[in-house]
Amino acid sequence: MRADVVDLFELDPALTHLNHGAFGAVPRVVREAQDRARARIEAAPMRAFRDELPHQLAAARESAAAFLGVAPDSAALVRNVSEGVAVVLQALRIGRGDDVVVSNHGYRTVTLAVQANGGTVREAAFDLTASTTDIVAAFTDALTPDTRLVVIDQITSPTALLLPLAEVAAAVAPVPVLVDAAHVPGALPDLDIEALGVAYWVGNLHKWAFAPRSAAVLWAAPERRDGLRPLVTSWSHGAPYPASFDLQGTVDHSAWLAIPDAIDFWQDLGGWDQVERNAALLRRGADHVAKALGAGSELSGIPSAPCMTLVPLPGGVAETTEAAESLWQQVYAAGFVVPPLSFGGRGFVRLAAHAYNDEDDYARLAETLVTLVGGG
Repeated sequence: MRADVVDLFELDPALTHLNHGAFGAVPRVVREAQDRARARIEAAPMRAFRDELPHQLAAARESAAAFLGVAPDSAALVRNVSEGVAVVLQALRIGRGDDVVVSNHGYRTVTLAVQANGGTVREAAFDLTASTTDIVAAFTDALTPDTRLVVIDQITSPTALLLPLAEVAAAVAPVPVLVDAAHVPGALPDLDIEALGVAYWVGNLHKWAFAPRSAAVLWAAPERRDGLRPLVTSWSHGAPYPASFDLQGTVDHSAWLAIPDAIDFWQDLGGWDQVERNAALLRRGADHVAKALGAGSELSGIPSAPCMTLVPLPGGVAETTEAAESLWQQVYAAGFVVPPLSFGGRGFVRLAAHAYNDEDDYARLAETLVTLVGGG
């Protein structure tokens, strides 16, 4: 770990953290900013909720929108992608008799949310070697006359693939598309959300953008905004979108208030130059681990995310969910935070890289994995 950078965080120094994509890591200065926001509210709750929070939350929302390159009136603050998905399902009144298409690389809570609303999930299935053409065909083949929504990950959570959003959105039109962009803010440059041709886009700020957890942005195309409502009716009810999502009773708004501090930290750490450094480090680290295990590092016809990727494990290792869980416990006991997973009947580890990582982290992980599962 890079001592000069890791000291900016509050990560356990006894662990080597190679899984930033899961829950992120809140920098110390951002946590302190959140603490100050809480303290200001506690010092004068009546004034905070009545007079100050509406303006402060609007400023935080506008800061997040600027970071993503979208118009201030297009982006609402929500707690996380799961909440954003629930808001969209509510707006579309997804229920019994409605189909929603997701991919086999999608996040499990999206499927659960559709099912909880009474909808039917249709799966667009494709493997790790799929091309753009294959992926588009998988989504179009999953459509039915009852399809009300297509959900596609911009960066897939388990497999770290960059999916062809614009191509899928064009192919499934006029069915609206919701983009699960949980891993995108702060990790993927050159965003042009408005040009994707999608109806909704929701991304977490607590992963690669360094915000406290429970900070995310829901974007909607102009014709979709009037139908969006927060899940809880509270004091912002009746305000125009996106201000209607701002003030929701006495929930803890401090994560949202710290968004500008998180963005400042991201920029001070190097911004997109730092992301390029992390991506180059990940390529070298993944190649080192793959060679030690005797596995290839290139898995797909489409690219991996800049700062996350899969490395195959030897045959017979972590090929089931239960076996992957067992290996996770062993790897963690050895001092590494890196998730093994089973996908398509094969075992992998999903590696990530951030500013606090260095090449020695991956070299030591490779040695540990060879000891635990063997190598080539």
